[in-house]
Amino acid sequence: MFTRCYRCFRPTKNCLCSNINPIHTGIKFIFLMHPREAFHQKTGTGRLAALSLDDSEIIIGIDFTNNKRLNELLDSHGEGAAYKPFLLYPDSSAVFTDSPEFRTSIGDLKPLVILVDATWFFAKKMIRLSKNLHNLPKLSFKNEYRSQFQFKKQPEQACLSTIETSFYLLEEFKTAGIVSSSVDPRGLMTVFNQMVNHQLACEQARQMEEAKVLNPELFNR
Repeated sequence: MFTRCYRCFRPTKNCLCSNINPIHTGIKFIFLMHPREAFHQKTGTGRLAALSLDDSEIIIGIDFTNNKRLNELLDSHGEGAAYKPFLLYPDSSAVFTDSPEFRTSIGDLKPLVILVDATWFFAKKMIRLSKNLHNLPKLSFKNEYRSQFQFKKQPEQACLSTIETSFYLLEEFKTAGIVSSSVDPRGLMTVFNQMVNHQLACEQARQMEEAKVLNPELFNR
């Protein structure tokens, strides 16, 4: 009988939870997750990233304009008063972690980084619909990175999975001195690589079974 781990949301036999060691970064991460990523995506790197990061939350939806939890975190007079929110998004107005503008805007507040966990097509739609995201300052990568997603084709080389995005962002936070040098985010990539290796093994097994059906004589000698 098929069973699922409702923590990492993977099939129980392929659960990765035992390999996840959450790290404390001093950054608040919010993953705005499209329903397709939450319930229909086999890889689910956003969920793995959230499980790997202390003080992170997943909020599922498409239009977050009236989302109570997100608005609580963005409220400059309520709970959100403790945070300085940024939307991680490539834009000409975006700042980098080591820029003076970023440090000045944070002050004594805790950075709150909002990541949109969806395909590029759906991510743009989610941002367009969510009016409470429109005026947030944007944060982007200073460096260029390439995805290591070997079995999933990305629309562009620079497009990263959500867990890779989290890893590289933490590396830039460390370089900028905003996250302690003692923080080791490599566990994110360890879990990611384990997932990738499992998917590759499944694909190889599937191809082998197809080959046996198409060319049985090659396997019956």
